[in-house]
Amino acid sequence: MRIEQLSLLELMGAPDVRFSIPKFQRAYSWDAPQCDELWRDLMRAARAHRSHFMGTLIYLEEERDGMRELSVVDGQQRLTTITLILAALARYLRESGTQLLGVDADYLYTTFLSGEAGAKLLLSPADCETLEAVIDDAALPEHASVRVTENLAFFEGKMREDRFDAAELMSGLDSLFVIASELDSRSQAPAMFESFNSKGVPLVTADLVRNYLLIAESHAEQKRLFDQYWEPITGVFGDDPGSIKLNNAILGWLSVRLKEVRRFSSDQAFSIFKTFCEDEYTGSVDALLDELYAFCMVWAEHYRYHAVKKYKTANWAKLGHKTRVSDRPKAKLDNPESYEYYKRHFGVNPQL
Repeated sequence: MRIEQLSLLELMGAPDVRFSIPKFQRAYSWDAPQCDELWRDLMRAARAHRSHFMGTLIYLEEERDGMRELSVVDGQQRLTTITLILAALARYLRESGTQLLGVDADYLYTTFLSGEAGAKLLLSPADCETLEAVIDDAALPEHASVRVTENLAFFEGKMREDRFDAAELMSGLDSLFVIASELDSRSQAPAMFESFNSKGVPLVTADLVRNYLLIAESHAEQKRLFDQYWEPITGVFGDDPGSIKLNNAILGWLSVRLKEVRRFSSDQAFSIFKTFCEDEYTGSVDALLDELYAFCMVWAEHYRYHAVKKYKTANWAKLGHKTRVSDRPKAKLDNPESYEYYKRHFGVNPQL
């Protein structure tokens, strides 16, 4: 592992560098209190003429499209928030016609926000299109990222205050430094991700499970697994803030899968899942995600009825999903809505 102390703006402004958030990572999640704290830190650092430590930035470096693409393992929240501040500042300078010792709106856009290959920060799917629209000053997508738009508006509001000093903000941004840690291989990523995600917005069970299964894979394999399995898994539950329904489904799946684990709390779920994967499971990641997806389909059907133990509706063995309920008899299915649900999603007649 190579570790060095770097100016954050110098790293972000390097002409051959682009940052990407792996597709499996959770969406951008900072809210107003965290943005306000960072804003205050920037202003204090500027007024005191001192540096401000932004934490550790952990990444894997790959060559893509002639660029050094830094796949961010830890640091997404801070990196995205600084990008939003720079975007808001660029808009402020453009609208006011202000220059800061040669730094104008065009300089901020071309140095920190957008390069020849496009946006310099590629977020995860839930946020990527919105941030690109912000950087390109284009119309927002129909389902825009709430956190991206709200936090951008927060910083724009700060810049409309009477006491705002753009030069002071730029000085604060210049004061930022990080400990940049480049991983030697993808095999280091899971342990480092767990180690450095103990602060900030806590990761929920679904985040930890997803990252554990995908983080050590290549970029192409991450995309395939996410598109083929994880996106459909989350889609089963529709609007699910905080992944509450998905978290409960994972706990239910573990309870069925691991009969020897009688009782456990939600705080223990990821540890149990990880132990199962490392000490017992011998199949492929594809097979595990496929099984979890099938279980979530059943769970989602019964979730609104709170009938959490009714796993018998689908014929698991016939559908090819090897779980601990494969040999159980099918329950009578007399709900037309449920019948159509299984017919549509599983492609079989569940009453046969």
